[in-house]
Amino acid sequence: MSETATREDEIKAVGRRAGARVVGIAAASAFDAFVPEGHRPTDMLPGARTVVVAGGDGPTAGAWRCPDNRVMEITGYDLRENVAVHAMADHIERAWSHYAVQAPSLPVHGHAPPMSMMLAAELAGLGTRSFAAHIILNPEYGLLYYAALVTTLPLLPDRPPEEPACPHPGCVAMYKRIGTTPCLRVCPGCLSGSIGADNRIAESTYNRERCHTRAQTYGIGSLQKALATMIDEDDPARRRQMVNGDFFTKSLQAVGFYRDSIAQCFECMRVCPVGRKHRKLA
Repeated sequence: MSETATREDEIKAVGRRAGARVVGIAAASAFDAFVPEGHRPTDMLPGARTVVVAGGDGPTAGAWRCPDNRVMEITGYDLRENVAVHAMADHIERAWSHYAVQAPSLPVHGHAPPMSMMLAAELAGLGTRSFAAHIILNPEYGLLYYAALVTTLPLLPDRPPEEPACPHPGCVAMYKRIGTTPCLRVCPGCLSGSIGADNRIAESTYNRERCHTRAQTYGIGSLQKALATMIDEDDPARRRQMVNGDFFTKSLQAVGFYRDSIAQCFECMRVCPVGRKHRKLA
């Protein structure tokens, strides 16, 4: 690290070396205007001043070409953004003796995570929300997976992107021509929206519950559903069939690895032009 490098530069360099594609910084206080008490950085770490966000690559270029979404889900990424966050948190505590903790992104009770990684990525200047299930799109890389840390170390926050990543100019042209975009056309039951005269998103609706039934087929919720169905089944032969069936087996696998299904439907991202060049090999 050069003598002129700032603490912000140093932390970002640690994160990138650990596998993050991008790293951004947000003020902890910036969350207060968007989320209620209980979901703010200071609720995760008293005295929090800063949130550092790491964005990691999603599915590999080869995974994007796989026709089976279930295979794509389990082989396409290694969640390296979490590794980067741990590396940066360790560095902050060792180098500057300030507390740091990974922000929890999975629910500890109910269905809502304690802290929104989508909001964290936005506030850290790493991307903007899209038509596609409101996924945060990085202007350069498109789909990334985000993790964050909360720290008492004061750092200068990054600025938001000057222009939104969505809609892409090609999508604007398509909308003006036929009244839809690639993602809206491929997922009409889950997504809807419009582009205004300023070529920006004017209205966007995401049917989360309908999307969930397609994109997250297996996980904790599916195990609960399967157990309830089996308990109510009076026919022993039918009950054994359920126990040994594919649906219950994959649900057990999800719980056994302590993970929810991340996505088994990538269609909105398959057709998204933002970051497409990084989903292909030269």
